[in-house]
Formats: sequence, structure tokens, C-alpha cells
Amino acid sequence: MTGHPASVRVSVDVRAAPGAAFAAFTEEIDSWYVKDRHTLADSARAVAVRLEPGVGGRLVEVYDRTTGEGREFGRITVWEPGRRLVFTDERGTEVKVCFDPAGGMTRVTLEHRGLERLRPDLAQEHARHGWRLLLPWYQRHMSEQEHQREE
Repeated sequence: MTGHPASVRVSVDVRAAPGAAFAAFTEEIDSWYVKDRHTLADSARAVAVRLEPGVGGRLVEVYDRTTGEGREFGRITVWEPGRRLVFTDERGTEVKVCFDPAGGMTRVTLEHRGLERLRPDLAQEHARHGWRLLLPWYQRHMSEQEHQREE
């Protein structure tokens, strides 16, 4: 990849209504978000990932399960259950997630914008990997949940 990407856009389809897809993305983030040294600031301390609902809510890398305290890595700026979610991260980039009906399924489209604010190597890393990997983790979680409901 050459140049300095300004954004990355990824879509997946899940077999759920938009409201259920939104709820799973936000409320079940700790179940689908793969926690390792590539996705967390301090993977040795992190015990969970939490997304607090509503505008002003935080995305938190949780270090203490009892108190829920940890490191904030994002802040919710738009909260429209079943439609869209937008948050900014500590680097000043923005992530927009839309949940659109798509023929009995929901198309979940995530756009990570503002990558031009990052160093070129970080922007390219986000464009090559980042949400291109994370959104399929969510899709896999949704497929597993569907399979469990069918049993």
C-alpha cells in the first residue's frame, strides 16, 4: 500500500435485525473483541473491554473487574440504537458504525476516518489490518450466537 490513507471502510452482513445487531456490537463487545497485544494498550493487565451506552459513554480497556476501572480508549459522540454509533479515539480519529437492513440481514459498515492524523506507518497499519480484522470477529460472534439459538 502506498500513500497515506485517510480512512478505511469495512462491511459485514449478519443474520439479525438492526436493533439486535447494534445491541450485540455494543453490549457484547467483550465477547467478540479479541484481546491481545495488538488490540490493547496493556494486554497483560486487561481483563475485559467495555462500551458504555449513550453519548459521552466510554470505550474502556478494563483492568479491574470489580471496579470496572481501566484505560479509556474512545468516547461515544453519536448513539442511535439500531442505526448508528460514532466514537472518537484518543488519537483524534473517528469510527462510525452503521446498521442497515439488507434483505433479511443487517449490513454493518464501519468507517474509521481521520487516519491522516496518524503517522503514515500507523495509518497504513490501520488500513491493512485494524477494523478489517476486528469487524469479522464481530461477524463470527454473531454467527456463533445464531448457531446456538438453532440448537
